[in-house]
Amino acid sequence: MKRLFQLVLLVLWVGNVIAQDTVSLADGRLSFSVPSGFRALTDQEITLKYPSARPPQYVYANDGGGVSIAVTFSETVVSLEQLTELKLVLEQTLPRMVPGLQWLVREEAEINGRPWVHFELTSSAIDTDIHNHMYMTSFDGRMLGINMNSTVGEYEAVMGALTQSRDSIRVVE
Repeated sequence: MKRLFQLVLLVLWVGNVIAQDTVSLADGRLSFSVPSGFRALTDQEITLKYPSARPPQYVYANDGGGVSIAVTFSETVVSLEQLTELKLVLEQTLPRMVPGLQWLVREEAEINGRPWVHFELTSSAIDTDIHNHMYMTSFDGRMLGINMNSTVGEYEAVMGALTQSRDSIRVVE
């Protein structure tokens, strides 16, 4: 009986990790999957969660809001050839802007044949610590940013689903 219970729990856990819903933005030129149960936040919810002058345009989050995927179509001009320079600038700038930043990964990566800058870091928010994966590339000559984050406490449970979301990113120019 104990083995049956463990098997049922494993099947439910794997189902939650695998289940994904597809998001399509920019007239279908950007698509990626979000974990099942995530929902698009309203403009008002985005403003509350990201009270900066330039919040992301799209945010998908779990019910508690502790895990989210944010998409920013920035006005910052950047080409694919300038990603190395972008990486260097952000490596110098982010520690001054992000409280408690601890670098885990700083790299140039490829997702589905497209070059990206990838930063993995932890930081301090007002009431909890955050684990971030930041991905940046060029889209229509401007910076496209996708930020996948969770509270540090939730990260282990959701990292598989966030990895699936990252691996699903498709950009069509």
